[in-house]
Amino acid sequence: MKKKYLNITLIVLLIIIWSSVFYKYFGGNKSSIKSNEAISSTINYKQKYAIAKDTFQLSLIDRDPFGISSRMIKTPIAKKTVNKPKVTAKTIQKNIVWPNITYHGFVKGENETTRLILLKIDKILFRKREKEIVNDITLVKAYNDSLIVSLNNNKKTIKKQ
Repeated sequence: MKKKYLNITLIVLLIIIWSSVFYKYFGGNKSSIKSNEAISSTINYKQKYAIAKDTFQLSLIDRDPFGISSRMIKTPIAKKTVNKPKVTAKTIQKNIVWPNITYHGFVKGENETTRLILLKIDKILFRKREKEIVNDITLVKAYNDSLIVSLNNNKKTIKKQ
């Protein structure tokens, strides 16, 4: 029963508020606004003050206002020659023979921060963590579908088998 009385009270309050909004907007005493406009337009205002403009003429200054040019003597600046280093030809990289590497995925433990990588290098199974070195091969980063390895600063991406 309480909900019913509360709903009725709120509906009545809503109707009162909206009716006052419609009354202010559509109804009301609009003749008073027109009479105020007529009264305000009939009064003539006169200016009680006059604005006096002060005019003057600016003249050009012939001397240096800071006096810097009289104290400083300009000396000619000699051009500096810059020796550019000669571009050396890049060293030809030797063809690196990569061993046969297959990636089988990784396991991440609850307490471990790095992943345990499962991979085969030349048919030997290894379980190593990221950034460890196996047979001169550094395990850089393991992803779900690939592994990035590095051999003599050359990186290679190996897809998951």
